[in-house]
Amino acid sequence: MKKTLLSVLVLALFAFLGVLSLAAQEAEKPAPEAAPKAAASGKKAMAGWSKPETMSGTILLVKSEDKLVVVNSSAGTPYDFKVSGGTKIKVGDKAGKLDDLAGATGKQATVNYVPTRTGNAAKSIDVGQ
Repeated sequence: MKKTLLSVLVLALFAFLGVLSLAAQEAEKPAPEAAPKAAASGKKAMAGWSKPETMSGTILLVKSEDKLVVVNSSAGTPYDFKVSGGTKIKVGDKAGKLDDLAGATGKQATVNYVPTRTGNAAKSIDVGQ
């Protein structure tokens, strides 16, 4: 019984010393360099993650309450685009709003967007007449 207790205590001591050693090594590591200035700005950091892309197709669906526009590509693939306050919308020759796109269902549109982890962020939507 004493040998077992002594063995457990020795193992616990070695485990404690191992953790203590790892903590000391972690403290000696140099601090990571400051993030580049581009990462400080949301728009510039976003641009570094994904390149803006352009897609043309037919407006399939507009969900104003969800700020979502679905455009069907020429290949027949539907693409979802998130619309924000910064999205520039143009219907014909006039500036428009998200609600104006609801009346443009079935019309040709060109969308400039940035792919993100959370979806395609529309930068501009241009609907032809």
